[in-house]
Amino acid sequence: MSPQGRPQADAAVVFGARLVEFNLLPSRTLHPSRDADYDAAPAAALPAPLQAAWHRQRSAQILRRLDLHERPVQDADRPELALALLPPDPLARCALWLGVALCGARLRRAIAGAEVRRFIDGLGDAAMTFARQSAPGLHPGIAGCEAFSADETVDAVRRLGRATLMQALHGGGAEMALRAELKLSAGPAGDAPLPAAASLALALGVLKLTEPTWHSSFPAIH
Repeated sequence: MSPQGRPQADAAVVFGARLVEFNLLPSRTLHPSRDADYDAAPAAALPAPLQAAWHRQRSAQILRRLDLHERPVQDADRPELALALLPPDPLARCALWLGVALCGARLRRAIAGAEVRRFIDGLGDAAMTFARQSAPGLHPGIAGCEAFSADETVDAVRRLGRATLMQALHGGGAEMALRAELKLSAGPAGDAPLPAAASLALALGVLKLTEPTWHSSFPAIH
């Protein structure tokens, strides 16, 4: 193989490994808030030699519970995989940034010290920076968000961001969306303010800005 071909081959191997783990071992990235839903004690409490077997057994139980045991994600060219295969922390951040983009018009209106502090306490400094610098180029903000109180805005950012992320994954099928959702904290997704195609476009736009190296490793979205 030529030196020029190795990076592509290596990337394909890494992608394949991620997809296999995503399909077969959801317990490895299960959000801790979901442990009780699946009667799962943390694997870290077990001796290292037993952890791999534990994950195989626990993952099989999770997949059967969700009726996904014989429903793997098979289309490796789905653009939604760029989101679904994200590790848990970047996936949660993507959901938050989606909410920030959707409510950005309200966040940018914050002038009073108490209101700004509420947003920083509830969403973080980075969210406010994203709202001011990056979000305007992604989405103008949903209608009516300027009327939200500070507390309503924090709630809307989290609720709408998560709902929009799940809507973005909708096109990949339940087998993809349900597996990805296991990485997020337990809770209802709610209703997204955008249709699936627009949600996906916005989510991939967020991903391109916040995780450019990851985004660039998925040829299907270029």
